Amino acid sequence: MITIDTPNKQKVKMIAVLIFGAFIMMLTETFFNNALPTIINQYSVSQSIAQWVSTGYQLVTGLMIPLSAWFFHRFNTKHTFISLLLIFLLGSACGFLASNFWLLLLGRLIQAIAAGAMIPLIQNVVLVLYPQEKRGFIMGVIGLVIAFGPALGPTTGGWIIDNLGLKWLFGILIPLTIILLAISLFNAKNVNKIDRTQRVDWVSVVESCLGFGALLYGFSDIGNIGTINFTNGFITIMGFVVLVFFCCRQLKLEKPLVNLSVFRNYTFNLTTILSAISNIALLSVELVLPLYLQRVHGLSAFQAGLMLLPGAILEGITSPIAGRLYDKFGIKKLSLIGYAIIILGTMPMIFFTPETNLLLVAGAYAFRIIGIATVMMPTFTEGLNALPIDLYVHGNAATSTARQIAGSLGTAVLMMIIAFGSKHIAGNNMLQTEQLNYGYRYAFLASFIFALIGFVLSFWLKSKHQ
Repeated sequence: MITIDTPNKQKVKMIAVLIFGAFIMMLTETFFNNALPTIINQYSVSQSIAQWVSTGYQLVTGLMIPLSAWFFHRFNTKHTFISLLLIFLLGSACGFLASNFWLLLLGRLIQAIAAGAMIPLIQNVVLVLYPQEKRGFIMGVIGLVIAFGPALGPTTGGWIIDNLGLKWLFGILIPLTIILLAISLFNAKNVNKIDRTQRVDWVSVVESCLGFGALLYGFSDIGNIGTINFTNGFITIMGFVVLVFFCCRQLKLEKPLVNLSVFRNYTFNLTTILSAISNIALLSVELVLPLYLQRVHGLSAFQAGLMLLPGAILEGITSPIAGRLYDKFGIKKLSLIGYAIIILGTMPMIFFTPETNLLLVAGAYAFRIIGIATVMMPTFTEGLNALPIDLYVHGNAATSTARQIAGSLGTAVLMMIIAFGSKHIAGNNMLQTEQLNYGYRYAFLASFIFALIGFVLSFWLKSKHQ
């Protein structure tokens, strides 16, 4: 077992192993973003069905996060990490051997179970092993993994699709996971005192799955058929109702699945909203932009991924720097600057056409990624630092759940906007490419509005002096 007083060298080894595991899993979050046109053609499914390999993955990831506090207190950290790797390996093998779309989707969802529990596990380890004044940089490095993995995913995935084939999006992960399993046997350690009395409320688990699942299905179906009918409207409303019951139950339980008492903290609430908006800005455009490049500009999967590569590199450079700046200057200035950059980077996307220069597309994306990397982990860290020490793990679970679910639902909403924009706003007298372009432009406009909301909310953050 290692603690906050353990020599730094041992702590770094532990964190490095966890970060390597998280990087592999986060890379797969956007692995399939460039694969949607291939999946649609290969398995003869609609775009809204195919997008479940991305939105469904994000949803399951978000649903696993509330269990992270229970996992962390109930089980040995090393055993939990190894178990997650084995689950991820099983999902990768299932996807690699899949003979139809539904087995492929099953492999993705099994992967998401492991990925959803991995990031909170790392963040909880950091909260235990590092004092508050040193967390900014470490969280910045973790932020690099959380953001750089998904940013690099479309490029890597595009190359694999064009050169190796769809199934190798799973196959390439199998040897990497096996290598990491071998390394973790010697370098992963336990960091917490195990509490065998910890129990999980499975009714709450079912309620959260049904509530968030119904919302996502409702939004996806609306996007698929391009209109709201009784079925998808009813399912969406029921999703909201179930989530209300879920929240009421959490307030009554002595040991809730998600400890909602953390939301009594003003700073925690505000930073959770800002962190969620930054995740919507990251994940939604990373799904929409490759589709735009392939379906409007006619690029291949790899070529579309290359357009996102400069942004991925800049994100990797910016995240640790943002962590240092947060430690030095606090959150308010950093969030205002970050969201201003996102706004300026998203603005040109609203005016994209089939003739838009690809250098402008890549440049706008790369510029806005700098802003996302500037705000994502610092706002997250600020929220946790505002809580008392006994609520750190619960705060981590709550804000991580909000962020991931927001990314999943935000992506579904943008896909719905694309469908509405293409079918109802553009008109039927246009070429299909022009119709699609209208839909994507409205999706970029929605992303711009999200960023604008984040910028305005940043004024309510407290300065470092305050």
